[in-house]
Amino acid sequence: MTVKKRIIIKGNKVHNIGYRPFLMEKAQELKILNFHAKNIKEDRKQVVDVRVGGEGTKIDNFLKFVDENRPEYAEVESTSVEEYEGDILTLKEFSRVFSASQLSKIVQSGVGMLDKQDITIERIDNLTKENRDGFERTDQNFMVLTKETKNGFERTDQNFMVLTKETKNGFERTDQNFMVLTKETKNGFERTDQNFTNLRDDYGKISRDLTKAVQGIEKVARNTGKLLKKSEKDRGESRDSINKLANAILKLAEKTG
Repeated sequence: MTVKKRIIIKGNKVHNIGYRPFLMEKAQELKILNFHAKNIKEDRKQVVDVRVGGEGTKIDNFLKFVDENRPEYAEVESTSVEEYEGDILTLKEFSRVFSASQLSKIVQSGVGMLDKQDITIERIDNLTKENRDGFERTDQNFMVLTKETKNGFERTDQNFMVLTKETKNGFERTDQNFMVLTKETKNGFERTDQNFTNLRDDYGKISRDLTKAVQGIEKVARNTGKLLKKSEKDRGESRDSINKLANAILKLAEKTG
């Protein structure tokens, strides 16, 4: 039993992405007898209007494929299916019509490209002329620049000679100043060396005086030690004498008692 269906595929991007060849290839694979597809606009949306007719099982398989598959870059919002009663081209007839339509688009595109190419060539010619005039002006400017640069180098060379002479004089003055500084520094070192010699002699004298003072202190200390020992001996003898005197007084007191 032959079944006919109309399929409406609506979305933001369903035109010019190969949607119709995509569906036609599947119809050929399923050996569907009748097939037609065209691009239209509806409510400012892109629409692919598809009509198919053939054996019921094959049409069901095709509808399932349409519902589950999309070409790359397709943006589909909705897919609807309705019954269809009108005539439908055979798949072979649609294939020939579609191929002729695509060839016509290719030819029109080629003509458009040729027109654009002519315009592009004319623009290139104008651009080449402008570039040539620009190169001539650039060459003239370069000649002026070269002359100015040459004069600039001559002035620079003159300035360099003056600078070299001034630098030479500066080095001569610096050398003279350095000689004076070297002489003064040498004299300063000689005076410093003499001062160190004098200071070394003074330190030697002070050292000798300190040595004598230390020796004198040591002698005084030895004498003081001797005096202390003699003083202790004298104190001991004095204590013995006092004790003897005290004992004698006590004995005398007992006798006179």
